[in-house]
Amino acid sequence: MQFTFRTSPPATYLSPSAQEMRDMANKVGQKSFSRDLVADICNLAAGGAICSPSSYRQLVADRVEATLPAADKDGDWKLAKGGYTKDRQAIIAEKLEAALRYHQNVCDFLQTIDLEKYPGASPLEQAMNLLKLLAKKQGGEGGGESGEPLPIFADNENSEKVAESLNNLMDEIDSLSQDEKELLDPDHDAGAGKDKGGDDDLQKMKLAEDFLKGKELMLQISRNLDKLTRMQVRRSRKQEPDPAGDSVRARPIAHMGEMHRLVKTEWALPSAYRNFRMVTHASQVRERVTTIEKKQLLYIIIDCSGSMGSGQRIFKAGGIIMNRLKAVIEGEAELYVRLFDTSLKEEHHAGTSAEAKELIKHFTEKNYSGGSTDISGCSRAAQKRIDEIIADGATYKPELVVITDGDDKIDLTLKDFQGTKVHAFVVDCSNKALIDLAVKTGGVGIEKL
Repeated sequence: MQFTFRTSPPATYLSPSAQEMRDMANKVGQKSFSRDLVADICNLAAGGAICSPSSYRQLVADRVEATLPAADKDGDWKLAKGGYTKDRQAIIAEKLEAALRYHQNVCDFLQTIDLEKYPGASPLEQAMNLLKLLAKKQGGEGGGESGEPLPIFADNENSEKVAESLNNLMDEIDSLSQDEKELLDPDHDAGAGKDKGGDDDLQKMKLAEDFLKGKELMLQISRNLDKLTRMQVRRSRKQEPDPAGDSVRARPIAHMGEMHRLVKTEWALPSAYRNFRMVTHASQVRERVTTIEKKQLLYIIIDCSGSMGSGQRIFKAGGIIMNRLKAVIEGEAELYVRLFDTSLKEEHHAGTSAEAKELIKHFTEKNYSGGSTDISGCSRAAQKRIDEIIADGATYKPELVVITDGDDKIDLTLKDFQGTKVHAFVVDCSNKALIDLAVKTGGVGIEKL
């Protein structure tokens, strides 16, 4: 059965039946869909074409006339543009114009959408995945299997914009690094499933749906912070002389007593020139060393007052955490995170990729229901804990990130953070004193995030 007249399939393609559509909708988790639109997308994905309006104008006219409601008790029909008419042909003409305009809007959408960007092993699976994303947009939900008209296609200028926004969404999903995928979808097991392609498709759809719910904001904030020089994270690598070291390096000679350590190329030089190089410390000697690495210490405290759970504030805080956790996954840092209100809460640590995934899941799903906040007291307490961690000698160059939506007065000074760089992010609000303090420590200060 052919459900649509807006598109035509290629000669070698058989459009899916209603039952096949239902089965695929169940598979991808789509509750309702327009059979006509599914057929349109399938036809085009299989290599079909969009039909010209003239080819279906009469069919639409017949449908409009067949479904025209009866006139009211006075014999009038209400016009969409206002007023009434007793002229049956006038009301049919108005409804025909609206119906043709709707179908043209759908065709504009179909013309703009890039179906190759949408996952699926068949045209039908691609179509249902696309409709699943369309349903997340206002007016894009299908009302049962008939499902049309969809409100999202009522606006003449909206159709192409909707298609472009979905195309851009899929481009953004494709641009994600592996680290970003792990942090945005921590529940996904990269090694799960025998069919790697199908597994990737599932993750792509999961991420696309999450982005349409607001999670895209996490990625935007994380990537914007990547551009800030003051927030760059690096691991320290130092080589220290060690007779039992497992590495050998070449360094300038310190004194004549090190002649026996000269590299082989030095002995190949004329003796007078070699002696000159030794006296001027230009000669190179071999030395055994041990490489000592220290990861950077990152400490985050997050305001857990009830207001932090409103709007998109969780996603904004999540974007900052995501940015810092990328340094953990890359092996450059150790991260500690705590919530705070009037005091610091439980401490969470991430030093590996697996711990990073668990940590971001915990904090993006957290229920923010605390009371009032004490930014100054909790920041000092965090600094005290930072001092304890640094004293162990495994980390260096500490940074404290304060995330809050409070405009509380603070009494913090540079003396409170000796050796620590502070970054302050005030979500949807202002706190000039906190921002100024962060900048003075060499950190980043952003308000109304």
